[in-house]
Amino acid sequence: MIFSLVAAFVGSMSVLAPPDISAKSAVLMDAENGRVLWCKDPDTPRYPASTTKIMTALLLIERAKLDDMIVGPPGIDQVGEASMHMKVGEKVPARDMLYAMMLRSANDGCVAVATHVAGSVPAFVNLMNQRAKECGATHTTFNNPNGLNDPFHTTTARDLALMGREAMRNPVFREVVRTPKYQISRTINVKDKWMKTRNKWLKKDPTADGIKTGYTVPAGHCYVGSATRQGFRLITVVLDSDHWQQDHQNLLRWGYERFVKSTKLEANRSIGERRVGARILDVAPAAPLYVLRRKHANDPMPFFEPTPSLPNEIKPGDTVGKIVLRDDSGFRAEQEAIALRVENAPVPAAQAKKSSPLPQAAFAAVLLGGLMFYRSRTRKTIQKKTVRRVSSRPR
Repeated sequence: MIFSLVAAFVGSMSVLAPPDISAKSAVLMDAENGRVLWCKDPDTPRYPASTTKIMTALLLIERAKLDDMIVGPPGIDQVGEASMHMKVGEKVPARDMLYAMMLRSANDGCVAVATHVAGSVPAFVNLMNQRAKECGATHTTFNNPNGLNDPFHTTTARDLALMGREAMRNPVFREVVRTPKYQISRTINVKDKWMKTRNKWLKKDPTADGIKTGYTVPAGHCYVGSATRQGFRLITVVLDSDHWQQDHQNLLRWGYERFVKSTKLEANRSIGERRVGARILDVAPAAPLYVLRRKHANDPMPFFEPTPSLPNEIKPGDTVGKIVLRDDSGFRAEQEAIALRVENAPVPAAQAKKSSPLPQAAFAAVLLGGLMFYRSRTRKTIQKKTVRRVSSRPR
């Protein structure tokens, strides 16, 4: 028994202990709602190296058609380091360019994409920074589309996790980053068609589904990773790491040992009736909703926050507020609430009696009648006494 207790205590301590991470900055994030589960120096600006290409690929998907032909612009063959050896005037389909950028990490392909999407690299960089802010990345300054070292090109571990989370919502992006190798179509350098991933972790972990490696001497080893286990996805980021694969593995192990998925609230399935003013609303989330909870914590109870001023007319399907789940740390996950059914709330009996004018009027009438009767009786009595006194006087 003592041995079992000691083993359980040691096991619980290993789960509670922070993950062993060599990277200067690291983040473990729940991909569903962006909650940071664990972090180390998450907001210090650092060089992202080729993890930059997450944003470049996302913009290509969002702002071009997958069958667009990307043409090698002048000077494309002068772009250094990791390369797909693109030639000036060469044409590659946009879909294939995604694999070139995300698997081989083609710096020249990124320049061609930037030119195709925005007309120039500086114009594309503006789009990158704008899109980063839309993801919630407020400490990021991109200055090129590929991550080649630039003193003005920096981001943070938290920002990269947010951008990776946003990109992984896109099914085309998810398909690309989990692919080990892909044969592209191209018009000039036809002997160089196979794009093989530089993400060595994909072969080691069957739950791994992305995302992007990066390395330069100033940046060190960088990685934005993703894995899906137990029905939920975790995003990892390590920047300037001595052992990026071990760091990534330690983050995942810590996260999946410590957290589980709470009971999911299904879209359009009632969480119960809620009274709002003079109405009873049967409410449901507009989309599935859950949070990650610590393994030994209870499932959070959903609560409903109605819109402050609901219109008089509410129909089934209307948005009426938010449904919120709050875990034991105080983190809120929320989803729009819709009305499944709307009814007028019954007035409580006590309130009806209190507020009804009829009983009050009747009471007043009885009271008034009683007073008038009392006064009438009093006058008659006084009159009789007066008559008796007068009649009894001697004459």
